[in-house]
Amino acid sequence: MAKSHESRNGAEVSGTLGDYEDAIRQIREVMAVRVVAGDRGGIDEIHVLAGNGRNPKQIVRDIESSLMAQFGLSVDHKRISVAQVEEGASTTWGSGRLRLLGVRFTTDTARAEAEVKVEFDDVIHAGRASGPASGANRLRVAAEAALAAVSEYFNSGYQLSLDDVLVVGVRDKRIALTIMTILTSGGEDTLTGSSLIRGAEQDAVARSVLDALNRRFTMMVRKPGARPGPNGSSTATDEISS
Repeated sequence: MAKSHESRNGAEVSGTLGDYEDAIRQIREVMAVRVVAGDRGGIDEIHVLAGNGRNPKQIVRDIESSLMAQFGLSVDHKRISVAQVEEGASTTWGSGRLRLLGVRFTTDTARAEAEVKVEFDDVIHAGRASGPASGANRLRVAAEAALAAVSEYFNSGYQLSLDDVLVVGVRDKRIALTIMTILTSGGEDTLTGSSLIRGAEQDAVARSVLDALNRRFTMMVRKPGARPGPNGSSTATDEISS
């Protein structure tokens, strides 16, 4: 018997989390999906990995329509994140290129440490992070180090926070998926990025961070080599464009 959930408008709906995931997998371009339940049994988050043949907003609308038509379930579009898999050796921002130079990852029985180096317009920054050496946290440490490195290029008006890192299987492939939030004076936005795992998982996680930042927003960055001005502002800026 299907378990009942409660939609955001208070109406009772039918279906299990597995039913919802099965329905979403039928949508064109969807490759993998993870539905996360909230404390009260409702839908808290929906993470989707898709091909790049459709606009993410179209996929989100199809998810909303499918869940409503089949299960009477209303889901806020802000709870749905779509990461699209794109093949590419580099990430281009404006006139410069953001490149992943390397990932150094060490671990012992209790502690994991990561250092990620990136380059933008001939300026190299390194980010470092550490934490408990649990299986899930090893991925998170690599993502936090990548965020720390990339954040060095941003003006003080932008902040990045890591929401989740996971590895999903698609057919015979494994893909690193990163979900993060960018905070500005005007509000916040959810960013998702992905990278095919060809070697170490930590390398793919770092690349998925760059993928999320490149694809989903345009922002002002501190001009490479410029020194911060008063109140943490930069003396010169460049614009990043996807």
